[in-house]
Amino acid sequence: MALDATQKEKLGALLAQEHVAVLVTQGEKWPTANLQGFAETPELDLLFIMAGNADKFQNLLKHPETTVLADNRDVGKVPSFEIVRAWMQGIASEVARASAQWEPLKAIFLKKNPFEEPFFKNDGLRMIRIRPTRVSYANGLRDSFKAEF
Repeated sequence: MALDATQKEKLGALLAQEHVAVLVTQGEKWPTANLQGFAETPELDLLFIMAGNADKFQNLLKHPETTVLADNRDVGKVPSFEIVRAWMQGIASEVARASAQWEPLKAIFLKKNPFEEPFFKNDGLRMIRIRPTRVSYANGLRDSFKAEF
């Protein structure tokens, strides 16, 4: 089933309120999971920045299939499972610094996470764009869906 407008709105609301998500990558032997800042585009593509020599970046170059988990447990009621959560699976690709996409995506990222600006001064910084292909969303125990992008 394809993601409809209502589902896109619910997912977008969750992503808009959160500043960190868990990025899961596949290494040579083990998967890795990193909690880090992210931003989302209007199309709900996910943007992450990281060092070019970081394991997660190297993993994504070799295995671009990735999963991202976002949730609002920081403001939700965990004991009664009243949290909104979503995992998105998608394909990661590097956004080259010299590309036409770099500055507009950097602006989106920094609008959401202005505290990350100092990292952009590092020549070793890389930006990854994840284009989701599937999502699983749940809001507590009452409202959930799985969809394709």
